[in-house]
Amino acid sequence: LATAVMAGFGFFFWLISARLFSTEDIGLATTLISVMNMIALLSLIGFDSAFVRFLPNSDQKNDQLNTGLILVGLTAFILAFLFIIFVPEISPRISFISENSLIALAFIIFCVMSALNILTDSVFLADRQTKFTLIINTVFSVIKMVLPFAFIGWGALGVFTAAAVAQTIGFVLSIAVMMRKFDYRPAFTISKEILKLVRTYCFSNYVAVILNLLPIALLPIIITNNLGPEQAAYYYIVMMIANLLYVIPQATTKSLFAEGSNDEKAININIKKSIKIISVLLIPAIIVLVLGGKYILGFFGKEYSTQGVDFLYIVAIAGIPIAVYSIFMSLLRVKKDLRGLIITNVFYAGSIIGLSYTLLPMGLIGIGIAWLAGNITAGVVAYCMFHFCLKRTK
Repeated sequence: LATAVMAGFGFFFWLISARLFSTEDIGLATTLISVMNMIALLSLIGFDSAFVRFLPNSDQKNDQLNTGLILVGLTAFILAFLFIIFVPEISPRISFISENSLIALAFIIFCVMSALNILTDSVFLADRQTKFTLIINTVFSVIKMVLPFAFIGWGALGVFTAAAVAQTIGFVLSIAVMMRKFDYRPAFTISKEILKLVRTYCFSNYVAVILNLLPIALLPIIITNNLGPEQAAYYYIVMMIANLLYVIPQATTKSLFAEGSNDEKAININIKKSIKIISVLLIPAIIVLVLGGKYILGFFGKEYSTQGVDFLYIVAIAGIPIAVYSIFMSLLRVKKDLRGLIITNVFYAGSIIGLSYTLLPMGLIGIGIAWLAGNITAGVVAYCMFHFCLKRTK
């Protein structure tokens, strides 16, 4: 529900923004937001998974939280700073963020806040207290819908700032809840003992996450540089709608990971529950998107409906292999099969990026085919890796 609320309000955020800003502004803003999200996710350095896997049975929770938050914050700062330096070479169309020192500093700070906001979700998930995630996501998502009106006239930076400020509010609320409900005490300390405990798990998950993020991070830049910011806008809006669909398997399998970490003996029962929940919710949602996708896109404007509808059909169908991939990735994390995680994501990233470049002349349709084929490949490989893991265990 927490993930669905954020995705649902995100739909209305982009609906409002599409009416207030030009298509080019939306395209550039979506690229900026994609980069911020990419930096935030890369900055987690495996601590999001480590929190879920190790916090439930830890007697040093405060040390683990402070160590993770500090290292993730520092990593986000460094990555955002490096991006500002190299943005003219990476993506010239958004290099304007490096031409003004205040804008550059704000971008770096927002990247740090976004990374820490994502990390705090893992704390609530680990303690099975995701009701707080629901409350926090609802509050900052409602505020996020209003913010575009405050930045009219700022162009692409206005849309980006609205989204980034909402992330910052989410982080502040999360820390307040952690201090009040979980007796968390912030301290600028890094525990060597905690690092020794989680370093291998963090590193392997980090490599897997980097591979998993490569397509998500690179596709907006590839599309902006080769097809133009307008096509990037159509891509982002369609993927935003598709993410409403992907919430179902992704949120369910996050819970599967958390429950498996708390009680591995009940994993088979929870697998059956996950499959049932995903099947009951996902199939009807795919049918709705396929039948009504054109009309949904029409709310954003006629050009979104005509340019993005075929792409939407393809990424909606991709929800099925994404569900398979997500289930087995969670199981590999519970089993601590780090090699399986990495191998699966090598196939995932390689197939999507490679096919995207190959099919780029087909425009967004080619990107959609690459996305579908890559997730099918990843689902098959993840299934094989999990069964190899079970054989080794036996």
